[in-house]
Amino acid sequence: MNLKSVCIKTISEEKIEFLIEQLERIPINIYISNYRFKTFDNLIIHYADKEYIDEFYEIISLVIKKCIEKFYEDEFIKKTVEKNYFYLSSIERSYIYEITKKVLELPDEKIGYKNDILKKLIKNYLLENKKIVLEGFVNFRIKEYKELLEKIVEVSVFSYLDLITF
Repeated sequence: MNLKSVCIKTISEEKIEFLIEQLERIPINIYISNYRFKTFDNLIIHYADKEYIDEFYEIISLVIKKCIEKFYEDEFIKKTVEKNYFYLSSIERSYIYEITKKVLELPDEKIGYKNDILKKLIKNYLLENKKIVLEGFVNFRIKEYKELLEKIVEVSVFSYLDLITF
């Protein structure tokens, strides 16, 4: 038997619940266990099939990507707007945030393949490591993704400025 396992570690029960919910929808044969060790909840995903190992990593990467988008993306965008555009009024920063959210709804090829970048970063990490600490990964391993989000915020600022000077 060729058993592959991935462990997702996080300090958030809410994230674990989200991940489990997403994993339960997957149409491949996986086994999920959830244990708490010290400060971390550990979600362990086992895959026993010899075939489709690449698909297993693709799907797990996609689930983790959705988790990062759901729990971290908004906060990162808000912090970027606050930090880089502090000189604008809070109303203007709120407009920029809303424009950025709308831009993120555009097809991936129009916004720099955000989804591909994040999924690729996760998958490459999982191929090299059996466990991923979600908070650490988000803080230290997705620089390329965060840079793209910063560029999208910047485009939103220019769009906003164009709108108000029109």
